[in-house]
Amino acid sequence: MPKLSVTREASASIPTEHGTFQLTYFSNSADQKEHLAFTMGDLASQDAVLVRVHSECFTGDVMGSRRCDCGEQLDQALAMVAHAGVGAVLYLRQEGRGIGLLEK
Repeated sequence: MPKLSVTREASASIPTEHGTFQLTYFSNSADQKEHLAFTMGDLASQDAVLVRVHSECFTGDVMGSRRCDCGEQLDQALAMVAHAGVGAVLYLRQEGRGIGLLEK
């Protein structure tokens, strides 16, 4: 089995309606997809922090589709992290149900 490697490629501050998050872009050798981490605060400063693992949903996250609540879940997760002042939202570039955009 090949060795999995995850590489931090880039990072930038991103202002959102919930505050400013640090957006970090990762690549990996397993599926060659890019994944993102939205973080706020010093994650190492606490024993436990809020973390949401969110699978990409173009129709819900970007278009606000009412066929799912993905966009609402993402928005709520960002709001909760901002309220806590520290935490992370991991945004995986995969369709959560594995059915692809055309099947939606």
